[in-house]
Amino acid sequence: MQKPVFLSIKSKIIFVSLFLSVTTLFAVSIISFISADNLLRERVSDQLVSESTGRGAAIRSLVDTKIEQVRLMFTGSVAQEAVERLNAGPVPPEQMDEYRRNFQAEVESFRQVIGTPAGLENIKVLGRDGTVLLSSDPSEEGADLSGDERFRRGIRESLLQFEQVRGERKVTVAVPVYRYGEAGTSEPIGAAIATMDVGKFDEILLNREGLGQTGEVYLVNANRTLISESRFIEDAAFRTRVDTLAVNRCFDGGEEVFAVYPDYRGIPIVGSSYCARDLGFVLLAEIDEAEIFHPITQLRDGILIAATVITGVVVAIAVYVSRTISRPITLLKEAADRISKGDYDYKVEVESGDEVGQLAEQFDMMRKSVLETNMNLNRLVRERTKELTDMTNALDATAIVAVTDRNGTITKVNSKFVEISKYSEKELIGQNHRILKSGHHPPEFFENMWKTISSGQIFEGEIKNRAKDGSYYWVKTTIVPFLGEDGKPKQYIAIHNDITNLKNTEERLQEALERDRANAEIIKQQVEELNATNEELRRKDKLKDEFLSMASHELKTPLTPIIGWTGALKSNTILGKLTPEQRAAVDTIEKNAIKLEKMITDMLDAQKIELNELKFNIGEVDVDRMVKNVQRDCEFIMKEKNIDFVINVRPGLRLRSDEARIMQVLNALLYNSVDFVPKTGGRIELIAEPARDGKGVLFGVRDNGPGIPKDKQQFLFKKFYQVDTSLKRKHGGTGLGLAISKGIVTGLGGHIWVETEEGKGSSFYFSLPTDTEEHR
Repeated sequence: MQKPVFLSIKSKIIFVSLFLSVTTLFAVSIISFISADNLLRERVSDQLVSESTGRGAAIRSLVDTKIEQVRLMFTGSVAQEAVERLNAGPVPPEQMDEYRRNFQAEVESFRQVIGTPAGLENIKVLGRDGTVLLSSDPSEEGADLSGDERFRRGIRESLLQFEQVRGERKVTVAVPVYRYGEAGTSEPIGAAIATMDVGKFDEILLNREGLGQTGEVYLVNANRTLISESRFIEDAAFRTRVDTLAVNRCFDGGEEVFAVYPDYRGIPIVGSSYCARDLGFVLLAEIDEAEIFHPITQLRDGILIAATVITGVVVAIAVYVSRTISRPITLLKEAADRISKGDYDYKVEVESGDEVGQLAEQFDMMRKSVLETNMNLNRLVRERTKELTDMTNALDATAIVAVTDRNGTITKVNSKFVEISKYSEKELIGQNHRILKSGHHPPEFFENMWKTISSGQIFEGEIKNRAKDGSYYWVKTTIVPFLGEDGKPKQYIAIHNDITNLKNTEERLQEALERDRANAEIIKQQVEELNATNEELRRKDKLKDEFLSMASHELKTPLTPIIGWTGALKSNTILGKLTPEQRAAVDTIEKNAIKLEKMITDMLDAQKIELNELKFNIGEVDVDRMVKNVQRDCEFIMKEKNIDFVINVRPGLRLRSDEARIMQVLNALLYNSVDFVPKTGGRIELIAEPARDGKGVLFGVRDNGPGIPKDKQQFLFKKFYQVDTSLKRKHGGTGLGLAISKGIVTGLGGHIWVETEEGKGSSFYFSLPTDTEEHR
C-alpha cells in the first residue's frame, strides 16, 4: 500500500489560524468597550463631583451669609438696649412704642442695605425666658416660645434650618443676642429668629444645566427628609424620606461618596455627595444610571452581534478541521484502550500522513515492547512468589503467626498458633485476639498497643494469653501494620515467640526476692522515723517564724508614738523654738525611728511571705498614674543626689493587680539603685511596657552602677543577703528588699529577674499578668 502524502499538523494549524485571526476583532471590540466605559465613568465622576462640591460650597457660603446678616442686625446699641430693658420687666407704653419704632426702623434699614434678594419675611427678638419682645409681626409680641427648638438652640449658637411654613418652604435663621454684640464678652441676653424665603438656595439647586434629562441636585436633612424640590415628584419637600447610601454615609460617618446606588425613587443612579453634617444637611448631585450608560449599552449590543457572527464562522471552520485531525486520534485512543485492558496482541492501524500517523507507528512499537516486558515481569513474579512462599513456610515452622484486618479481626493463623492456643483454625477465624485475654494486663496496656499500631508504628511487647483449656502461656509479640494507599493500616501481622519457660524462671527468681522483704521493712521503719524527725524540725521552724513575727510587731508598736512626738517636738507648741543642735538631735531621732520602722515592716512582710500570709488588694491599676506617684515619691532624693532620673512608660497600660504592692517593689528597686549609682553622673531609668509575650506588663529599673559579680547573682533574692558583707561595706540595708520584692511579684502571679554585668550597671525586671486574679 502506497504511503500517503505527509501533511503536518503544523500546516493544518497554520490554515486554521488564518481563519481564527478574525477573532482579533472580538478582542479589540472588548478592549474598546472597556476603554469607552472607563472614560465615560471618569467624565461622569469629574462632572458630578464638581457639581456636588461647587454647589455644596455655594450653599455653605449662603448659609454663613444669612446667619451673618441676621447677627449684624442686632449688634447695634439700640436693639441691645431694648432687649436688655425688656428682659428686666414691663415698660411704659410710650417707651414700648418707641422700642417698636426703633425695631421697625432697624428692620427697614436692614432690608434697604441688603436688598430684596435677602428674602427677609419675618423677624422677632426673644428674651432670655423665650418671650417674644419685639417682632415685625406685632401680633407675635408676648408669645411664649421657650419650648420652641429654634429658641433653645438659637440662644446658645447660630443656626439655619429649612422648614415648612403654611405649606411653603422657608429658611429660619436663629442667632444669640449679646449685650456687647460679640460672643464670649457676655452671656446671651436673648435670641433673634428670622424667616426668609428659599429663592437664593433654589437658584443654586434647581439649575440643571449639564445634568441631562434625569439629573438633579437636592438637599436632605439629618432626619433623612428631602428639604428641596424634586425634579420628578411634585411637592416632595418635607414629604419624601431619603434613606440612601450617600445620606447614611454622611450622617453616620461624615463621609462623602461617589457611587452607583438606588435613589429615593428606588431607581439606580450615579451620584456624588457633599457632606455638611455640621450644618445638618447633605447635598446630592445625581443622574440616572440608564441615561449615563446608554451609549455604552448601544456599543455593547453592537459588539455582541459582531462577536456572535464571527464566532459562528470560526466554529464552522473549527468543526471541519477538527474532523480531519480527530479521526486518526480516535482510532489511536481505541487501540490504547484495548492494550490497557491487556490485549497486547491488538495491532494499531491508523492511516494518516501527518504526525498522528507517525505517533501510531511509535505506539505500535511500544505495544510490542510492553508485551515483551510483561512476559518478563510475569516470570519475575513467579520467581518472587516462590521465594515468598518459601519464607512464609520457614516463618510458619519457627514462629506463631496471625493476620488480622484493620479492625483487629483474625483472618489467618498458622498451625503453631492453633497448637499453642488449643483453638481450631475455624474457631479463631473471625474472632478478635480478646478470645485469648488472660486478665493479667490492665486495659491501658492494650489501649497503648492499639494506639501504637493504628498510627502505623510497630509494637513489641510481652503478652500473657489464656488457652482454650484454661492454661496460660507467655509470648514475645511483634505486630507490624501494613499500610494502604491512604497511609492508614489495612491489616496487621502478629509474630509471636513462646517465652513461657523464660517467664516461669523469672517467677522463681521473684519468689527468691520475696524472702528479702523483711530487710526492706526494717529500712522502711527507719525512713518513717526520719520523716517524723523532719516534721518536728519543720514545726519548730514554724514556731520560730511566728515568734519573729510577734517580736517584730511588738517592736513596731512603740515606734508610732516616737515618730509622732518627734514631729510634735519640731513644732513650736511644746518646747518652743528649738536651737539648731536640738533640732538636729530631733531630726536624728525621727530619721532613725523611720528607718527602724521600715526595717521592722520589711521583717513583717518577709515573715508573711515565708508563712504564705501576705495579703493583696486587687483592683484596677492605671500604670501611667502609678508611675507618676512613684516619680513624685523619689523626686526629692534624686535631686538631692544629683541623679538623672528617666521615665520611659508606654502610654495607656492597665492591669488588675495590687497597686500599693507594685509601688513597694518599684520603690525598693529604685532606692536600691540610688545606693549604688556613682555620686557624679548617676543615671536611673524606670520603664513600663507590654510584656514580650503580649500577656502582661513588664516593669524595669536600670542603673549605671558598678554591677553585680556573677558568682553572687544567684543569692540576690535570698533573705538578709548583702553583696558586700564586710564590716567596712559602703551600703546599708537589711538585705530584705529584693527578697520581699520577689515574694510580692510571685504572689501577684509574676516573675522577677536581674540582668547585670560587673562594671556595666544592673537592670532589675519583673513582669505581671494583665489580670492577677486569673493567675492566683
